[in-house]
Amino acid sequence: MKRIYSQEEMERILKSNVQIPGPVEQKINDAYRNLGLTDEKNSRRVHRHKKKAWVTIAAAAALIAGLGVTVYAAGQFFHAQLTQKDDKLTYSLNIDSSEKEAHEIRVTPGYIPEGYVRQENNTYESNWYNEESKGTISVIPYNASELYEMSLTQEDPLPVFSEDSFIESVDIRGMNVDIFSDDGYYIDSEENIQNIFVFNEEWGYAVHIWMDDPGLADGEALKVAEGLDIEVLDTTVPYPTDEEIAAINEENQRIEEEIKKASTGITDDSIRGLDEVMKIEDDESVFYQGIEYQAVDIRVTDTLPPDEFPEENFIRDTYPSLAQYVDADGTLKPHERFMSADSRETESTEASFIIVTTKIRNTGDTAQNADLSPFLRHLDENGDGTYRLSQPRDKSSPAQESWKRLTTDGMPFYQSIPDKDWTNELFTTINPGEEIECISVYVADNDCLDSAYMQYFSDGMAAPDTPELYVKVTE
Repeated sequence: MKRIYSQEEMERILKSNVQIPGPVEQKINDAYRNLGLTDEKNSRRVHRHKKKAWVTIAAAAALIAGLGVTVYAAGQFFHAQLTQKDDKLTYSLNIDSSEKEAHEIRVTPGYIPEGYVRQENNTYESNWYNEESKGTISVIPYNASELYEMSLTQEDPLPVFSEDSFIESVDIRGMNVDIFSDDGYYIDSEENIQNIFVFNEEWGYAVHIWMDDPGLADGEALKVAEGLDIEVLDTTVPYPTDEEIAAINEENQRIEEEIKKASTGITDDSIRGLDEVMKIEDDESVFYQGIEYQAVDIRVTDTLPPDEFPEENFIRDTYPSLAQYVDADGTLKPHERFMSADSRETESTEASFIIVTTKIRNTGDTAQNADLSPFLRHLDENGDGTYRLSQPRDKSSPAQESWKRLTTDGMPFYQSIPDKDWTNELFTTINPGEEIECISVYVADNDCLDSAYMQYFSDGMAAPDTPELYVKVTE
C-alpha cells in the first residue's frame, strides 16, 4: 500500500532531493519516485482534473518550491524563472540585451483541434474559435525584444497562475515547456483553461498557447505546442533603449496616478439627488453633447414580478442565470461570494433587486448616442468630504459564475428597450428634442446597499477632467 506523506515529510523529502548532486532532471525524477508518483517505467504521472489531490504533494512543490523552473540559454542570453509567492506562481525574465536587436519569429500551428476556425477581422482576430463550443485558442509569440521590454515595464511580464494549476515541465525539441491547467475561477465554472509556455534558449523567444473550452480534453494544448512550426526570420527589431524604457514606465506611472486620483477624489459636486437633472457642462466635449439624465425613481425590492419585467428585455443570457436564484415566492436565494480579494474561502449572502427609472433627453441640435442605463458602483467616504470608488472585490466578489453574469461590471441584467429605429443593448441614438425613459434592474448584496450608487456619464468619456455623476441608491 502506498504511504501517505504529511506536509512536513513532503517538504523534507523534496528539500533533500534538491541537494542531491547530478542533473536537475534526475533530482526531479527522484522526488517523484520518493513520493510514489512514478509508474513502473519511471515516467511521471499527470492527473489532470484531480490536481488538488497531487499538485500540493509533488508538482508545484518539487518543481517550484524545491527547484524552481528555470530556463537558461548559452551565455545567459535568456533566463525565465517560475517562482512561488504564497499560492501564486509568477515568471521573472532576464534577457541579455547586449546584442541590441532580436530576430522576429513566425509561428504556425501544425495542429489545431477539430471544429476550430482561424478568425479574421473580428473579435477573435488571430485566434481560433469554435462556434459550437464557444471555445477559443490563442497562440501568442514573443520575440526577445518584446520580452525584454515586458520584463522592465511590467510587474508581472507574463500571466500569474495559481499554485495548483501547475501540471509539469516537459522538453520539446530542446525547448522548455511549462504546462498549466485550471478548471476556472468560479466554484460552478465549467471552464477548462489550458496554458502552455514554450521557451527557446538559443534565440530568446517564447510562445504562449491559451485554450478555453470545457469540451477539450486535457493535453490538447500540449499537442498544439508539439506541432508548432517556429521560424526565426532574418528580419530583426531593436531592443528598446533605456530612454524608451524610462518613457514607458513614466507613462504607466502617470496613468496609474490618474486612475487613483479619479477613483479616490470624488467630491460632493459629483453626487446628485433623485429627480435632479444631470448634464455635462463642457462646450468642447464630443460626447453626450446636449444629453441630460434624470433618475426619477430608485427602488430596492425583494421580488421582480415576471408580468412587469418580461423575459425579452433581459440582457444577453441573463434570464437563465437569474432563474437559478429565484425561489417560488419570487425572492432571491442566497448566493456564494469570496470572503476577500486574496481568499478562495466563500460565504453565503443574500441580495436584493435595484430598479432604476431614468429619463434621457437630447437638448442639443444633433442626434447623439447615449447610454440607456447607469452603472452600479460602490463609493466609500474618505473622511475629508470626498469619496473613493471601491474595487468590486472590496464589496462583493461573486464566487459563482452564474451570479457574476448578473453583476458584470456594474451593468444591469434587465433593461426596457425604447421603441426606436435603432437601439443597441446598452445605448441608443436620441434625436434633438427627444426624451425617452428606461427601466434598468440590478442585483446587489444586502450588506452593500448603503454604499451603492448609480453612475451616469460613465468612464469619463464626456471630458478628461470631468468626473462621472452619481445618485445614491438608498437615502
